[in-house]
Amino acid sequence: MSEDKRSASLSGAGKLSGGDYTRVSISGAGKVTGDLKAEELRISGAGKVEGNVEATQVSVSGGASFAGSITADEMSVSGAARIGGDAKVKELKCSGTFRVTQNVTAEYVKVSGFIHVGGNLESEIFKASGGFSIEGLLSADKIEVRLGGKCHANEIGGEKIEILRGGFREHGILLDGLVRMFSGGGIAELKAGSIEGDDVELEDTTADAVRGKRIKIGPGCKITTVEYSETLEAHSSAKIEKQTKIE
Repeated sequence: MSEDKRSASLSGAGKLSGGDYTRVSISGAGKVTGDLKAEELRISGAGKVEGNVEATQVSVSGGASFAGSITADEMSVSGAARIGGDAKVKELKCSGTFRVTQNVTAEYVKVSGFIHVGGNLESEIFKASGGFSIEGLLSADKIEVRLGGKCHANEIGGEKIEILRGGFREHGILLDGLVRMFSGGGIAELKAGSIEGDDVELEDTTADAVRGKRIKIGPGCKITTVEYSETLEAHSSAKIEKQTKIE
């Protein structure tokens, strides 16, 4: 960005017009009217952006509401954030609560809090130790989940899919309780319509259909249909209604 770009800070209740900025910081109750372009956007108070955001780095440690879409290289949410449009972020880290009305497109996603996506989530790598709810398709080359809360996706697809027990339970009761609060309480489990990948390993998962080359169905699983082309391993406690080897 050119050197004549402005920086702005809202520490009380105030408004900021949209436009091009170097750095925007909201630590009070601030509102941005219109579209915002910035190298850095930090919201540690209660911030609202009424337009779209295009930034290099976005950080939310307070409460933030975005009426439009966000495009960023890096975005971190340790507070609570809501996006009315799409999120196109190269690297997304969520340790708080994050709600996206439409779709998420990323290269790397790490969720240790809770994320809700109204559409699809597409990433090269997806890691979660908290909870998530994805109304459409969760798609990534590598999906690694350590169940730490209620997890749901309509469809899951990837090359390597690993859904295992773990998550915040490994770090203490308090943190586990916080994640369960974010994700609506209840036991840590995954519910999905269909799961499809080359290598699939599941625990504490309920699904209508699981398809893949090499599949391992672990404890706590309830699967209606399993279709595999190479190998299938099933734990003695897992429930599979129908299994078919595809030649």
